[in-house]
Order: sequence, then structure tokens, then C-alpha cells
Amino acid sequence: MVDGKQRLGQWLGLGALAIGIAVATVVVPPLITPRHDAAAPASTPSSSPPSSTPTKAAKPTTTTAAPRTTAPFIPITIQAEDPATTLTGGAAAADCATCRGGARVRYVCTACTVIVRATLPVAGARTVTVVYEADGRRSLKVSVNGAAPRTWPVTGTDWETPRTLRFTADLPAGPVRLSLFNDETAAPDIDEVVIS
Repeated sequence: MVDGKQRLGQWLGLGALAIGIAVATVVVPPLITPRHDAAAPASTPSSSPPSSTPTKAAKPTTTTAAPRTTAPFIPITIQAEDPATTLTGGAAAADCATCRGGARVRYVCTACTVIVRATLPVAGARTVTVVYEADGRRSLKVSVNGAAPRTWPVTGTDWETPRTLRFTADLPAGPVRLSLFNDETAAPDIDEVVIS
């Protein structure tokens, strides 16, 4: 026959066992974990009304544009004998073995003009280089888009040795017309014009 003390001990033992099982269930993780790529279980309809709290809109992402860089100006070279060049008076293209394009414009007299054209992508102060040949001292007048010309003294040793004249000019964007001439005395032969 079991007495009251033994029965109480049994109940206490069973209670301790139940508490141990409950703790083990909470603390020990399950042996099978759900896969992350498995489909989410279908939601069950909720009996509670939808929340009236407005949801915050996600902040729009802003991107900072890279700073604009100005592309370098690409030099433009125009051969004096180019078909797009206008020659007036007795000026004429002639072969030239020592010239950069294989030819030059000769006989630039007081009634002659060499008009070269270019199209500039942007306005700005540009270096204009005129490659010429001359035998002795001469002078060359240059007009930009019909403006008053500037006069430049030039000199050379012979008609076969290219020389250069460089000057700075404020040139507009778009079509540019450079007129090379000398209406007082003969000008040098013109080989090419470079705008840089």
C-alpha cells in the first residue's frame, strides 16, 4: 500500500518531468528547419480590420550626377589647297614636295585672297597656326569672319622650307571663315592652317 508521502513524491516527480519537457521544447531548436526558397504559406484571413495607420512611402533614391568635364578641343587642320578653300584673284594651288599636304597655294598677290573655312564645336580663345613658305620678308593679313584684319610680319629663307606663324584669336562656335591676304604687297605662299 502506497502512503501519502510516496504519492506526493510521485506527483512532484511527474511535475518536474513535465517542466523539463516544456523547457526542452522551447530551448532546443527543431531538427528540421524550413527551406528559404520554399513558398510562403498562404495567409489565413484575419478577423481583425486592416490597420488605418498609413504606411510610410519608401524614400526615393537620389543619384548624384558625375561632374561635367569639358572635352578637350581637337585641333582642326585645313590644307590651303583643299577644294573647300576659296581662292580669289590669281592665287592657285601648286604641288610642293616639302609641304605637309603635298601642295600649297601660290601667287597670293595684292588682289588675291585665300579663304579657309572650319566649323568649331565651342567658342573660345584658340591658337591659329599658319604654315607658309616665303623667300625673304613678307607680311600676312588675317581676317576672321569679315572683321578688320590683323597684320603679321613673316620671313622665310626659301620657297621650299615651311615656316609657321602663330597667334591667338577669339573664335565663335559654328562656322568660321579665315581670310588670308595682303592688299599692299605680295603675301607668302600658304600651306595649311591649324586651329587648336
